[in-house]
Amino acid sequence: MGIDARALGQGEDTGIARYTHALIAALREGHGVSTVLYRQDFPRVLGPQLAVGIRMRLGGVAVMHGPANALPLARYGLPGVVTVHDLAIYEHPEWFPRGQWFATRLVVPHSIRSANLVICPSQATAGAVARLMGVGSERCRVIPHGVEPDFALPVAAEICAQTRARYALPESYILQVGTVQPRKNYLATLRALARIPAAERVPLLIAGGLGWDYEPVIRAVERLGLRSWVRLLGYVGFRELPPLYQLARAVAFPSYDEGFGLPILEAFAAGVPVAASNAGAIPEVAGDAALLCGPDDEAALAQNLLRLISDEPFRQLQIAAGRVRAARYTWSACAAAHAQAYREAAAA
Repeated sequence: MGIDARALGQGEDTGIARYTHALIAALREGHGVSTVLYRQDFPRVLGPQLAVGIRMRLGGVAVMHGPANALPLARYGLPGVVTVHDLAIYEHPEWFPRGQWFATRLVVPHSIRSANLVICPSQATAGAVARLMGVGSERCRVIPHGVEPDFALPVAAEICAQTRARYALPESYILQVGTVQPRKNYLATLRALARIPAAERVPLLIAGGLGWDYEPVIRAVERLGLRSWVRLLGYVGFRELPPLYQLARAVAFPSYDEGFGLPILEAFAAGVPVAASNAGAIPEVAGDAALLCGPDDEAALAQNLLRLISDEPFRQLQIAAGRVRAARYTWSACAAAHAQAYREAAAA
């Protein structure tokens, strides 16, 4: 297998990079698949990228996999598998920065329509691929992501103490994980937090770098009088996430859209209850183990968060349900399903 490693080594190991890294690691543990990594960087070095397919063919690669929504523009007869995480940019361009025309108008549509198989992490994404790109279910394979065992393993007391000291963590807090950008809907979390009476409120910690159009979130903190209740931790690396989750009282995840929603599984595995939106693939991943509401229903989100931080018997029920839910998702199972997809593409 030739696998595009473009998402790796770009600084912040989030989203697609996490998926790519975990998939490659799981494939290399077995499943009868050997991997060769390549990189394609559109559009800066388009000329050399047109030769990627030739290099892969000469190197004995049987199938090329683009895990980041894209395949080389020319594969020279090699079968291709592409993973499409979501297509939200086509239906809600206002959530994304402009200037991505090369990818959205050429690379992604060409990759999806020319691929032998399209892998989607959820039925929600598969539906978007059919609706927006005209690709039928016979060419789509829905393969959910996994969650690393690191989140479920109890973090040593010493590590927890170090994490508390490093981030000056409050005794109790709500955690939201993800880049600060419009689609993650941090404004809903802030408005919900402001609705909770101060006597019952706990601080909100945001673990994510500042992305595109983050300024309204900063302004909302001031406008809502939450300056002493909200802390932006910036990007948090993978190794520091398990203790941050395990020390949290609850996790908020009111995104407007998600192709999957890894933070939901991470929270479940870590034993933290979740209040999330009912948008995109979130209901598929969360099942009945999270409290869901509309992404713009800030009153319901406030009620859900308050219940999770104050109703201990109910909180424990949610924690147990989340752990059961998370156990269904492993990277080994994800890799096995990918290996089967590769074999199907090779035989096509």
